[in-house]
Amino acid sequence: MPRPDLSALTWPRRTDRLVLRPLTPDDVDAVLAYRGLPEVVVHLSHGVLDREQVTARIADRIARGLPGAGNPLLGLAVADPRTGRVVGDVMLRLEPSHSIGPVTDEWEGTIGYALHPDVHGRGLAAEAAAALLAIGFRDLRLRRITADAYADNVASNRVLHRIGMRLESTSVATSLGKDGTWLDDNTWALLREEWRG
Repeated sequence: MPRPDLSALTWPRRTDRLVLRPLTPDDVDAVLAYRGLPEVVVHLSHGVLDREQVTARIADRIARGLPGAGNPLLGLAVADPRTGRVVGDVMLRLEPSHSIGPVTDEWEGTIGYALHPDVHGRGLAAEAAAALLAIGFRDLRLRRITADAYADNVASNRVLHRIGMRLESTSVATSLGKDGTWLDDNTWALLREEWRG
């Protein structure tokens, strides 16, 4: 399979309660409103972000979505279709599948998501993440999609289970958390043939 072409994807994508579309520089303030909150980033790989950092993050997402980008990544805004308000963002990072034998032309992905706390608890993260699986498997024909969630992040693990991903492994005490304790990391995965989209 050739390298997935992110530029061939059509936008926006609609779910029952959300609209997904590529991030733009106009989304900085909306993204800052939640990625600048300690309670949102507690389980993320970055700390509280300021405006300059959010601007750089969105610029990186846009650049990595262009044809020929070295490390392709699809960065999408998650919006309320009634108001247009951006309530979160999701990503699908792509990489060639690994091989220790013949060269493979298959690709795989990793998903991630963050939503504003005022929309937590409504199933929107699962709805957005399920849409990423559909884009990855149906549109980009990825072989495998994974996601990571720290074991103590109950809500995120629940999201990944809800969208049909399989708990593949738990790495014990693998990451030093922001509070100085060692965290277990769960890896969730799904193969294209397992997906029930």
